[in-house]
Amino acid sequence: MTDLNFDPICLTQSLVKCPSITPEDAGALDIVQEHLSYLGFKCTRLPFSDKNSYDVDNLFATIGSDGKHLAFAGHTDVVPPGNEDSWKYPPFSATIEDNKLYGRGSEDMKSNIACFISATHKFLIKNNNNFNGKISFIITGDEEKLAINGTTKIMEWTKKNNIFFDHCIVGEPTSNKNIGDKIKIGRRGSISFFLVVKGVQGHTANAHRAENAAHYLTKLLNNIISKPLDQGNSNFLPTSVQIATIDIDNPAMNVIPEIAKATVNIRFNDIYTSHSLTEWMQNQINGIFNKDNKARCTFTVDANAESFINKQGELTKLMTKSITEVTGQNNEPEFATDGGTSDARFIKDYCEVAELGIRNQTLHKVDEFVYLKDIEELHNIYFKIIENFFSKN
Repeated sequence: MTDLNFDPICLTQSLVKCPSITPEDAGALDIVQEHLSYLGFKCTRLPFSDKNSYDVDNLFATIGSDGKHLAFAGHTDVVPPGNEDSWKYPPFSATIEDNKLYGRGSEDMKSNIACFISATHKFLIKNNNNFNGKISFIITGDEEKLAINGTTKIMEWTKKNNIFFDHCIVGEPTSNKNIGDKIKIGRRGSISFFLVVKGVQGHTANAHRAENAAHYLTKLLNNIISKPLDQGNSNFLPTSVQIATIDIDNPAMNVIPEIAKATVNIRFNDIYTSHSLTEWMQNQINGIFNKDNKARCTFTVDANAESFINKQGELTKLMTKSITEVTGQNNEPEFATDGGTSDARFIKDYCEVAELGIRNQTLHKVDEFVYLKDIEELHNIYFKIIENFFSKN
């Protein structure tokens, strides 16, 4: 095999050029595997299928012997670019201009994967592949969408194969103003309610003979968002209730609609669970729909993540030490739980896990980009973490 380019910027470009929109891989996992195989990793492709989801390809790669086991977890899939005409450069061109690397997935999270591969390459060369421990990569192509055939099944596979980890770093974009100033040690939960209100259709001039589904739905939604569910706590932001869609689909202006639909997404802290929020939603519905009216409301639920928080431990201490050594920052990183969901929720039951990556500023946006200097800085921090992790062996 010919020599590969392990420069983190070049490797980020190679990954961004793969239009790996979930669940399409488009060659992204091949690039990761090719580089890790070159370093001596044993690579195992893990394609998973499920009747409730699309098929997904994943990668588990490991190198080393007995000793402490450090894992890095990430995803090569990306969200769709949206209207490509709105982009400054084609979203999968990985164009560099003014010390920025543009492209879908550049921030979330291909630059982070590239940095950890590059840092591992540097570490293995320095130690002649002899470091008395193990390094593994847990890379999925199913994080941005359903996340059924991704990390959760990889972790189940590792357990069945008696593969155990001491610590895991998830390479999500967590930094705020400076690389390493923020580490995620937990996440809020996420639940979506798909509401369907069925009323009685009629003529708009004869409202007394109808039950307007839109009126009932808007009243329900107004009650749902009328006051905060909570004020948050020391570990979590307040629970956020957001109306994501409203659909009445009524083609005529003189017809009272029979059906009205809405989607409500709630990002919740540890005050709630998906079960308690489902009960809360049912109580909200019961307060509006009663035996005195003919309108009814039903709903389905998609609860894909519970809130969680990991106690600060050996890993966060090591990460803090490494960040300070590289950046010279005097203040400790912020330990936070904000943002969306991540695959850390699947890993927390197997080992101590924390998230650290590039600055969170343009993910999922048009003209997503990363600063070249940030890539270099993150690469240096990852290298120092790996070096410090195995220095105690």
